[in-house]
Amino acid sequence: MLTFRLCVSAILAGKKPAAIPAASEESSLVATMPPPPPKTEAAPSERDGVIWSPGYWKFTSNWFVWCAGHWELSRPGQRYVAPSWQQYADGWHFQPGTWRDDTAGKSSKKQSDATNGNIGYDVLGAFR
Repeated sequence: MLTFRLCVSAILAGKKPAAIPAASEESSLVATMPPPPPKTEAAPSERDGVIWSPGYWKFTSNWFVWCAGHWELSRPGQRYVAPSWQQYADGWHFQPGTWRDDTAGKSSKKQSDATNGNIGYDVLGAFR
């Protein structure tokens, strides 16, 4: 609850809130067996204001359960890193989807929009 209040306070003050760390349950999730190969999902066409997050295998109660892909609201100045599994010496670690600051990899369209003064995005663009 305190994290929520701090984020709301930062937004009202006009400051960018810091990234909220992933839940400790997901960040410490280790599976001894590898996840199944990803299912093939047809990625929807691009839409303004949202980014497609592909599906992934979630490990719960010694089972892998498929979580279908979903839309994430885009965040200006940040890039989305999709959820994935990484192999380490003690097993397979789940890396949840997260947002990172995008300081180097901006597209030319975003740069041209910024120079034209259009830095906003259409939140409802995915539904039009």
